[in-house]
Amino acid sequence: MKVNSFPSLTWNFLNINNAKTDFDFSIFPIVDGEVEIPLDYKSICTGLGCEFDSAMDSRYSGTSRPQYFDVCEKDVLEKIDFSNSGENSFSDIVIRAAAGSDSTFILSYKNHCAQSLGSRVRIEVEENARVHLVTVNMLDSDAVLFNSVGARVSDSGVFEYTELELGGAKTYTGTHVELSGYKSQFVGHASYAVRNSGLLDMNQVVDQKGQCTESHFTVDGVLMDFAQKTWRGTIDFKHGCAQSIGDEQEDVLLLSPEVTNKSLPVILCDEEAVEGRHGCSIGKLDMEKLFYMQSRGVDESTARKLLTRAKVNKVARFIEDEELVEEINSFVDRIIG
Repeated sequence: MKVNSFPSLTWNFLNINNAKTDFDFSIFPIVDGEVEIPLDYKSICTGLGCEFDSAMDSRYSGTSRPQYFDVCEKDVLEKIDFSNSGENSFSDIVIRAAAGSDSTFILSYKNHCAQSLGSRVRIEVEENARVHLVTVNMLDSDAVLFNSVGARVSDSGVFEYTELELGGAKTYTGTHVELSGYKSQFVGHASYAVRNSGLLDMNQVVDQKGQCTESHFTVDGVLMDFAQKTWRGTIDFKHGCAQSIGDEQEDVLLLSPEVTNKSLPVILCDEEAVEGRHGCSIGKLDMEKLFYMQSRGVDESTARKLLTRAKVNKVARFIEDEELVEEINSFVDRIIG
């Protein structure tokens, strides 16, 4: 199966157009939702792609349906904790954020003994609504995680996504945002720390269709040991999205000469009156900065820990849950200890 396919194919020899997995999705039991879903949620694309969505949809039978959240108020907070379980599981969630609502959904994966986990979140953000989705991966070092997110945003709606990928042996994560409404917005913050022989494959796509839309997303990460990471970031200015703005940036710190990093920030454009920026910064530990720290009594090992934690904290500060942030800091200290 192909997941995280790049919207505009590049050279095949780079092995970056998509990720391939022979994972058996039939092992995922589906948690049946209890409420009939009134909106057309199947038309919301998610980041891992069509083949993944089809594989997940094939798991349903009869009257089975995803879990459904209908948000109509402000200051709504929903926490979903996937922890301390020995079973493979898949969570399929649909969220409707009614006009004018404001909500935060926090999904955390941690202390899991199962071999594999999966989640798909599809979100309909209506006029003047705001949804903040948070996903935190603190899985054991031998787990496999599939995380696929899709959002469709209407006039003056805002979708904010905070993502931390810190655990697991293999992680495939994809985000697809459709800014279809006038002045709709997407704000994304992501951070990762990949260690040992871990693999992280990320795909972020923003389709800007409405006029005066805005997208801003940043990715900060650290690669250690023999880690492998691929990041695809795409801003797609569709015809008719005049006066729209898009900005995507990645900053990668390499803490080992044995890591493999692939980064592909791309802007696609079918509209003239738009403003787009993209970039990627990849570097090793700054020797001048290290020398300065050593002159202040900080050894190289401690400096690496400080820099790694700084990148994670840069994103963790957007999480409105102090207890979870403390767990994140403890987890980071443990994996870089």
